[in-house]
Amino acid sequence: MLNRRQMLATALSLALDARAKSALAKGFVSRDIAAESAYPIPGDRWMEIDLYWFEEKDLAGSVKRFWDRFLTLYSGVRDYRGLILNVGWTVACVMEWSGSLDQQITLPKTSGQQHWVDERAPLGGTTEQREREWKERFAKPLYVAHRGYGSWTYGDLKELASTLREEAARRGISEFKVGILNYAWPDAYGAVASWAMRHPEAFAGELNSGGRGLRYFDLSARLHADPARLGGFPAGIPEGLPAYRAYAVQWGDLSSAVGLDAIMLRDSFGFPVPYWRAGPWGRVAPSAQVIHKATRVVARFVRETKQANPKALVMMYSNAASAIGDWRCNGLDLEALAREGYLDIFVDQTWAGAWNEVGVREYNFWNNPVLGYTYQLCYTLLHAAILADTKVRHYPLVETFDAWEDWDVIHTVPERLRWETWAYAHAAVKTPRGLKMPAGTYISWANQGKRLLSIHDVHFLATNLNAALADARETSETFGPTLVYSREAMQWQIEHAAPNRDVKEWIDEQVGSVIKWPVPVLSATRMEWLPQVASDLFVLQTPSHLLPQQTAYIAQLIRQGHALAIFGSPPGGIDPEIARLGGLSGSGGPLDEQGRVCRATVGDFGQTLVDNVLADFDTFQRLTRNKASAGVQVIYSVDGSPVLTLATAGGKKIVIWDPPSIRFENDAPLSAYWGGSGGAYALAAGALNYLLSAAKALHARDIDLEQTMNVTAWRTKGGRVRIMVANLEEGLRNDADMSRDASLVLPKSWKSVEWKDLWTGRRFRAKNGQIEIELKQAASILLCAHEVLSM
Repeated sequence: MLNRRQMLATALSLALDARAKSALAKGFVSRDIAAESAYPIPGDRWMEIDLYWFEEKDLAGSVKRFWDRFLTLYSGVRDYRGLILNVGWTVACVMEWSGSLDQQITLPKTSGQQHWVDERAPLGGTTEQREREWKERFAKPLYVAHRGYGSWTYGDLKELASTLREEAARRGISEFKVGILNYAWPDAYGAVASWAMRHPEAFAGELNSGGRGLRYFDLSARLHADPARLGGFPAGIPEGLPAYRAYAVQWGDLSSAVGLDAIMLRDSFGFPVPYWRAGPWGRVAPSAQVIHKATRVVARFVRETKQANPKALVMMYSNAASAIGDWRCNGLDLEALAREGYLDIFVDQTWAGAWNEVGVREYNFWNNPVLGYTYQLCYTLLHAAILADTKVRHYPLVETFDAWEDWDVIHTVPERLRWETWAYAHAAVKTPRGLKMPAGTYISWANQGKRLLSIHDVHFLATNLNAALADARETSETFGPTLVYSREAMQWQIEHAAPNRDVKEWIDEQVGSVIKWPVPVLSATRMEWLPQVASDLFVLQTPSHLLPQQTAYIAQLIRQGHALAIFGSPPGGIDPEIARLGGLSGSGGPLDEQGRVCRATVGDFGQTLVDNVLADFDTFQRLTRNKASAGVQVIYSVDGSPVLTLATAGGKKIVIWDPPSIRFENDAPLSAYWGGSGGAYALAAGALNYLLSAAKALHARDIDLEQTMNVTAWRTKGGRVRIMVANLEEGLRNDADMSRDASLVLPKSWKSVEWKDLWTGRRFRAKNGQIEIELKQAASILLCAHEVLSM
């Protein structure tokens, strides 16, 4: 039997054509990484395409062209391989199914597709110059023509699904799956679905989402009687039928008749408010009763949808914002839902570039930066921790360009997309049984109008995905801080929920802000697993109302001098004994429930942690009355109240942070979301960097407010250390210099002097245990030590 390396070499020689080899030579992927990867390619692989790309009058020809382009993307993948079709977006294609394959599918008549222009590079220059270039970019004529739907019947859809599977089998892709997606909104980019107009009672709204109104398919709604014959209800819908049951029955009948293998429940299914940390009731869900009801309804919906056709997979989308907000804001206990066993797949919609990049959307220059690269890494990590002890297969999404919207990441910032592919594939959960990595990948989209991803694009995706996933499965250790999710703390908050009340539990959002500076976060765990896992630095989410043994173990870590950071509101979010040991306590509730822009003052010690931070700066804070113990270093205070402290007396190494809040904005730079300055987050990065330095772990020589750079690091089972570094940020500086630099201090056990970027072959030399790195705009590198490093 061939060993895995021989198998991989054989597979690569067969799969890579001249263009792919050219892509390797240009630095998109690395021969060295490929040579160290395992084959077959681990995990699942799905892709999303719009039905309108296929020609209903030439299904066989369309399917052949599809497989001619995308075979490389699926070849060698060992688990689920599938395609999700967008059939007009809304629930109408399910809810209108009459049981007849000759029935016409109601599809949008008008196109809400946005302005597809040629986007080949990020915009350069000062902010003012880039805003001018943005307007010029979208003043150009369409680069890709808009494309509407043809006339499709359900029989055509059945034939398409069957033909896709048959052609896949002929080309060596067995058991290929074809599914459809629905989102919960009543319109398809402007065209309101006829079923939504027929049954307006099925849709709830307006939603309070930062001033945004949105209607969505309300699973708890009771439908009015409708005599129209349906596949699942030959006598029509009876009065008062729950919407979730109507959908489940219809899906079961439709999927069985048409031969669909999966349903992808996209935007606003389960999480009514997408893209923001908010819910249908406001900033947080207002009561335990509301939350339990919301979870109960979604659980019934998923259960009955699965039971209606047990052979079909049930897939679900995140809301793209804080994983902690799922339960606290949208009212869905995702872990409890997953434990029921009916949800098969959960996808974090990590459209990081689509939200992070500036000047890629016609009507919004600044985009939505709190859904950008580093935030999505942390949202994915927390979802991974939430789902880690369930059977749900959890994936990140790999973005390309869009079949309806105007952004284009794969051609604008390919090196940032490369970083996404590798970072999210390595988003690790530390469990008592070892590291748990994502189970696969969901790629979106395959098309933009009639334009498919090019051969070059496909090989870029395939080679990076294959190498990243194989490397992730060979990873034995991740370095840097580990985020610690506390279900016990969240459960208490749920049972005592009240309007506008939280304890700053949004650890994924907070750390997503901090790691814009070089603090190497790539793992998460759960509070109950702390005694059984190891980390350079644990970052605890609001350790309050824990089990007694959990509180005792945290106190033990503090006394033993283990590096530890605690994020949360001192009053209510941190156990009093832990707060006492850490040296920062609080009393009473917030002085301002909504938060406001406040003045922060940096202490003398804080000035030594971060370069170029002002002595006073603006930050958005929900103030509490805090008090620092004697001998504790106050890094910065807000309106006289200490909010970031470091305790080192008696060998302790503990940071406590009462973090700022995010002020959600429209079309504004990230600094505006933070209240005017990144100073608070840079200082928190400086504090964590100090702890990493004290632990003699990988860290930055300096944290500089003006030099944002993301760093992650891990070790393979073969002893190879990887350090991935990326220039990801937009909107924190207004000058024309887009390059960023940092100096990384290596642990003494990493004795290698020679390092190589596995993507380009560029050499780096460590001097005095440090590597100097400078990256141009939107660049990323993956460093590997020349020799195997000791543990």
